[in-house]
Amino acid sequence: MNIHQLRAFNAVVRAGSFTGAAKLLGVSQPAVTAHVRQLEEYYEVNLVSRQGRTSVPTALGEQLAQLAHELFHFEEQAASLLTEHKLLRSGTLRIAADGPYEAVPLVAEFQKRFPGVRMNLWIGSTDDVQRAVLDERFDIAIQGHVSSDERLHRVVLGTEAIIVFVNTRHDWFHQGLKRIGIADLGGQPIIVRERGSTTRLRFDAACAHAGLTPDYVIETTSRETLKEAVAAGLGIGVIAANELHREDRFWPLRVSDADMQFTEEVVCLKRRMELRLMREFLRIAQAFELPSVNTPGNV
Repeated sequence: MNIHQLRAFNAVVRAGSFTGAAKLLGVSQPAVTAHVRQLEEYYEVNLVSRQGRTSVPTALGEQLAQLAHELFHFEEQAASLLTEHKLLRSGTLRIAADGPYEAVPLVAEFQKRFPGVRMNLWIGSTDDVQRAVLDERFDIAIQGHVSSDERLHRVVLGTEAIIVFVNTRHDWFHQGLKRIGIADLGGQPIIVRERGSTTRLRFDAACAHAGLTPDYVIETTSRETLKEAVAAGLGIGVIAANELHREDRFWPLRVSDADMQFTEEVVCLKRRMELRLMREFLRIAQAFELPSVNTPGNV
């Protein structure tokens, strides 16, 4: 038995005739007759009783028709499921990001266009985010430091600045400083993100280039913990400019003589970028503009 024979038999039962079955399937009537005859001959059974211009299933045919109905019902459900995904009226897109500030606007824009798609958004360190995509635990990564890997397709969102900030009890606030040199950070207590984060990678590189050994008094995986530690006067914070919203508690400063920038990118596996979900998200990312941030250099 092959699926064409069973489909022809199912159509005869539904239409009540071989002619009607041919119209349902869009094939010739002899083709339908041949499929049903081959099915009956192979199993040496009688499945359809011809009564004039109509055809009705035998007792055995009734049993087979019920099974065929269930089989093709599942086939229709499978086709409907895949069609809904193809049209992006359903499905799930898994996104890993090293911060919420670029990821959330992109997710919001995607959901505005495709409200039926569910979004799974996970925030982790830069290294963990890229590894999650390479291991196919997530579909898309939004991150600020992408290690070179020929398996990855990359879309650049824009350039971000890294700044330092103090609380409003600090001398730099009272002096009204907007810029400092990296040497000014020597001997100062520094509060930073964990190893593997984008800000930490860029700040470590800038310090190494300047021959500065920073005094990291606190390392944390949490941006909020970093901010609260600075607010408590425990040290000078290092953060991406877009992550420090204007708050009366903080005073941001640029480091004028160091390369304190990074490129924010959307990343996925090349071999999966033609999937409809991925393709539409990448199209949105290509047209996306990072929100402008008021940093000390712009004041």
